[in-house]
Amino acid sequence: MTSFIQLIFNMAYSFSKKNDIQILHVDNLLNPLDNQEIIRAVEDKIQENFCEFIVDLDQMDFMNSSGLTFLISILTRSRNAGGDVAIANLSENIKKILLVTRLNSAFSIYENIEDALMFFEKENKDS
Repeated sequence: MTSFIQLIFNMAYSFSKKNDIQILHVDNLLNPLDNQEIIRAVEDKIQENFCEFIVDLDQMDFMNSSGLTFLISILTRSRNAGGDVAIANLSENIKKILLVTRLNSAFSIYENIEDALMFFEKENKDS
């Protein structure tokens, strides 16, 4: 599993890869300027023909509207490229936010990365 760490101000994110699925580990999605940097990195991955992503929120306990906008942005970009986005390791607070905003129905949500990987393996097998 390869990993690349990108540090910007106090925000960190990294990508790892399992098969053709990019796993995006994020520590903070509260700042729209930082989020734009991550979105550019996701766009670069899509240009490299990776369009399936798992967003690992294990390090996050809270999400504001900037984080929700970020998730919608990468979901849109991924689906436009023929892929999809799954979210893993959500805190109870973030689960509640997605439920209240009804975004829980837009995303495939999993307890952990392994379950999200199984979702993509099954999805790729069925297509």
